[in-house]
Amino acid sequence: MSANTKRFEHLLVTKKQQAYAGDFLSDWRDNELWEDLVVGQKRRHPEVFVVEEEDVLNYNRAIGETHPLYVDPEFARHHAPRGTILVHPVFTTTIGFWFAQPPVQGSWIRTPGARNPFQRIEYRERIHVGDHISLVQENHDRFVRRGKGYVTTHLSLRDQDDREKAACLGTLILPLNLDEVAAFATA
Repeated sequence: MSANTKRFEHLLVTKKQQAYAGDFLSDWRDNELWEDLVVGQKRRHPEVFVVEEEDVLNYNRAIGETHPLYVDPEFARHHAPRGTILVHPVFTTTIGFWFAQPPVQGSWIRTPGARNPFQRIEYRERIHVGDHISLVQENHDRFVRRGKGYVTTHLSLRDQDDREKAACLGTLILPLNLDEVAAFATA
């Protein structure tokens, strides 16, 4: 575990946070590599992210949310449309990184040395506590420009009824191979 990861360990309070492989430098050899990504391959992640109250509550508090519909479960039970605390739209980022744990698909997102020149997230429907979120991912393009590896991917977060909750189109610049990743991971 890196010193930076250890420094923030006390902030990991939910079951998912404590089980999350959050040290991107300890497992970088297990990530998918740019050179292994297949364009046009559509994959559904084998895991499902169950949105639990503790996940949402901890996230909402961490981003500084103060409205009681977001941070007070008792208030939300009496005043929210579904009787649960509200999920902040940017919580989708948390879900996305949860799915990106190695060695399964999409782990290339957490590659040391990755840079994010572009992304667009569209929210279709609100995510709620109790939703079972699946991830469907398709790589649209993979190319080299100025000696750097680029990949453009489409992510679709879908609920238990297969309704799309959010879609993300993003491009990452990645090291081209394991040797280039190692240069970032061991610097």
